[in-house]
Amino acid sequence: MNLPTPYYLFFADEFIANYHDLLSCFRAIYPDYQIAYSFKTNYTPAVCRIILKLNGYAEVVSDMEYRLARKIGFPADRIVYNGPGKEACLEECILGNGLLNIDHFREVERVCALADKVKDRTIFVGIRVNFDIGNGLHSRFGIDAFNGDLENALAQLKKHSVNVRGLHFHISRARDRQAWERRIAVILDIADRMEMLQQNHLDYIDIGSGMFGKLGNDLKKQFTNIPSYQDYAEIVAGAMEKHYRQRKKKPILFTEPGTTLISAYFSLFTKVLDIKTIRNKYFALMDCSYQNIGELCALKKVPIVKINHAGNEQHYDSVDLVGYTCLEQDVIYQDYSGKLGIGDILEVGNTGGYSIVEKPPFIHPDIPVYMQENGRITCIKRAQTMENIFLPYIFSDEGVSV
Repeated sequence: MNLPTPYYLFFADEFIANYHDLLSCFRAIYPDYQIAYSFKTNYTPAVCRIILKLNGYAEVVSDMEYRLARKIGFPADRIVYNGPGKEACLEECILGNGLLNIDHFREVERVCALADKVKDRTIFVGIRVNFDIGNGLHSRFGIDAFNGDLENALAQLKKHSVNVRGLHFHISRARDRQAWERRIAVILDIADRMEMLQQNHLDYIDIGSGMFGKLGNDLKKQFTNIPSYQDYAEIVAGAMEKHYRQRKKKPILFTEPGTTLISAYFSLFTKVLDIKTIRNKYFALMDCSYQNIGELCALKKVPIVKINHAGNEQHYDSVDLVGYTCLEQDVIYQDYSGKLGIGDILEVGNTGGYSIVEKPPFIHPDIPVYMQENGRITCIKRAQTMENIFLPYIFSDEGVSV
């Protein structure tokens, strides 16, 4: 492709194959399994439309994301609404039979108030619980499952005739087997407790996300003990199948993959603008920033492939690839080794997770996104312009009265 850098390229065919691999591993063990794609990870509409076509669910954490899911075409009953900052769409999601998971007691109060207003129908919700799985993270999300808060929430909801039909849990920084074994074991214990207290079966159990996706060799060697989709399925789907083997109508099992599904199928293409030496250290200035890549480049060495040779390369034992911002932390890759020259174009892989959604219009407008599908390349996000960025601002001296 002869496109001006920097830009993203989304490999749709590979993304779809990855989706089917994850789905088939879990469904082979527990057929009542569904994927709810995490919008916050990468809400590019073209990606989300693929999820809709594949009959997946949307997992959203804000009214903005909920409205986006509806605009894309997700019916309300195929939207999982999580997160601590739900606004007006909390009520819309519930009344549309969406899968809304309560995060805190203020939401319990809001749900009860809604139930009191619509006494002619039953209100259904889920609850996000919080417990320690031993990964060192003191999570702030959900309702404590072991200090009495869960029982208090269930009692308050029952008092207002709210039916709790779902159980949700998600924790970060816990991708290994042991963390997932503990996660599903504790969740199933809590599910039994909830069903006993309510005297009814749960419709779904949502265990969040945090699975390793498929990694290329450059990234794989930087991790240890990477479970496969089959490994996760045997742990989680296997526990669900064993636990509910005697039940005719089993609860739906949800996971909410984001980076697991999308990260490996976006690449950033960027050009070398300059190479200079400062106090015997080499720096290669790129036409992107570390914000285009996401937090991965601060944690690991991202996969990089040179795809265009400008013809003026020389070999470097160590050169830092840095971005265009005026921030010292704008380092894309430390200690790059190999031939490099001004004008070379590099492909930075694994940039699909959180890069697009977290990047602000800082110093430069945001960059375009292209999609490769069935051998055809199309633009799925236009390059941002200065006019786009400053449209909401008021340039008048008087401002606007409020």
